[in-house]
Amino acid sequence: MLVIRLVRPVLSATHWTPLAVAAALSLLIISMVDTGAGLGWGTAFTLLRMTAVLLGAAAAFTVPDVMDADTAATPVPRRVRQGLRCALGALGAGLVWSAACVVAVARLRAGDELRVPGMAVEAAVCAAVGLLSASVAARLHSGRVAGLAGTGGLLATVSVSLAARGPYWPWLYPQEDNWEVVHHGWLATLVVVTVLLGPACGDLRSRFRRPVRRGPRGRGRQAPRW
Repeated sequence: MLVIRLVRPVLSATHWTPLAVAAALSLLIISMVDTGAGLGWGTAFTLLRMTAVLLGAAAAFTVPDVMDADTAATPVPRRVRQGLRCALGALGAGLVWSAACVVAVARLRAGDELRVPGMAVEAAVCAAVGLLSASVAARLHSGRVAGLAGTGGLLATVSVSLAARGPYWPWLYPQEDNWEVVHHGWLATLVVVTVLLGPACGDLRSRFRRPVRRGPRGRGRQAPRW
């Protein structure tokens, strides 16, 4: 019930512009490439992967809460608010990617097909990594700096994975032998990143309490800092 009541204010306070721009750009590219002809599976495959990275980077900007730096206490735990922001960002990115996938499939040439389930897991991991990077950065920086850090974290992860060639390269093509094995790894990565989002969305202010020493009359005094 609490989460449902939070949806409207969080929606209003979330910075949606980057995700909206990324959505428009993604759908425009998918719709306009090779206009007047069928879309080859290779082109569609590459465009959808690019869309996944773009949307993951844009979703990172839904995480920052500008009130975190100024609000010492709130009636709602930060974990709930930040978790809701991450869920809404992931939902927005997922809906746009799904729409782009529908357009791509509708434009495929006769006889071509896409391995959509595996590609959907890739897109989910891209969004989750962007959200996790932004959530970690939001513990140190307020505002859109955290969104930029989330984008940077995702792009750095993608760059490293692109450079890591081998039989289990994360960005295999559907016809390659290890596609299924690699996408079990993608699924495991999604689970790990999603679990890490929990502590990343936790309380921003860690409270370190100095130990209390008891005096001869039971009166407590704080221990000196060394």
